[in-house]
Amino acid sequence: MRILVCTDRIGALASADAGAALGRAFVAARPGTQVAVVPMAAGGPDLAAALAALGETAPVVRDPDAEAGHRHHDHVHGDEEPTGVDPASTSVGVGRALAAALASRPARVVVDLTGITTHDGGAGILAALGATGDVPLDAGAGGLAGLSRLDLAAARERVGDTELVAVVDPSELGDMLLGLRGLTSRRGRAAGTDPALMLSTDAALGALAGALGVPDAPGLGAAGGAALALVALGGWVTSGPALCAQVADLERTASLADVVVTGADHVDFATRGGAVVPKLAALGERVLRPVIVVARVVDVSGRELRTFGVEVAYPVGGESDLGSAELTERAAGVASSWTW
Repeated sequence: MRILVCTDRIGALASADAGAALGRAFVAARPGTQVAVVPMAAGGPDLAAALAALGETAPVVRDPDAEAGHRHHDHVHGDEEPTGVDPASTSVGVGRALAAALASRPARVVVDLTGITTHDGGAGILAALGATGDVPLDAGAGGLAGLSRLDLAAARERVGDTELVAVVDPSELGDMLLGLRGLTSRRGRAAGTDPALMLSTDAALGALAGALGVPDAPGLGAAGGAALALVALGGWVTSGPALCAQVADLERTASLADVVVTGADHVDFATRGGAVVPKLAALGERVLRPVIVVARVVDVSGRELRTFGVEVAYPVGGESDLGSAELTERAAGVASSWTW
């Protein structure tokens, strides 16, 4: 039997450790089982760890002020607090981190934009890389009013031939930058922002996009619009799970497996387990393999699970600090129930 294990964080365990713990349960239940563990994460330290475990040598940079653990989302879900519109916020912090990484001229840099709460269209990133304009680029969207000239020569020289990969939250891959469906409108309406501020901020971001020569497109409104700056410098936008899947050639591995095992700490109908579980469910549908979920807590029915491509979800219980040995022990029953 061949098992692909690709989970999100479970309890105290990041993806690689959680996957290894589940893999041991399947091998113990049926000796001779072949297990492939593929780490995956949406962002933050877990993404850097997953990419390193997959052999990706590109440096991963992120805003030093971004929330640890990829807990912030630009979209408002459930009880999350809306971020609103802050015209003074700037992305210069992640720009400085990127500038430091580029100093060694790497072939690729992964720019983790998850957790960013700024609202400047990436103007601060451009400023940190040496771009200049006829207005300040490091003073937030409020400082972009009247922008008509932008010089990217120094920034492009600093990037050189380095491939820039902008990682955003998977839920933001379709986000537009401007207009009624754009970044400012979404955040402003959710937080009850003054319409006049929303209009002026949207106009400032529109001026920035125009000066960069980048037409609005899905994904450019992600991470406070920071994706716009990286696209203008030749980068491309993706999600953490998609990047991990690409690095690992995950589709090929899944096509060779008999069962795909994924997981998360908590699975419910609203979140569907976060970023990783839906990615694996969709992959299972493409390669025609059954997908099962192992989670510490499951709050979703079997009927609801099947609506997003999962055969069954198993709650293994335990506390929020669930460790490796305990996860293996708790997953033993799950492992022994699956044969092929």
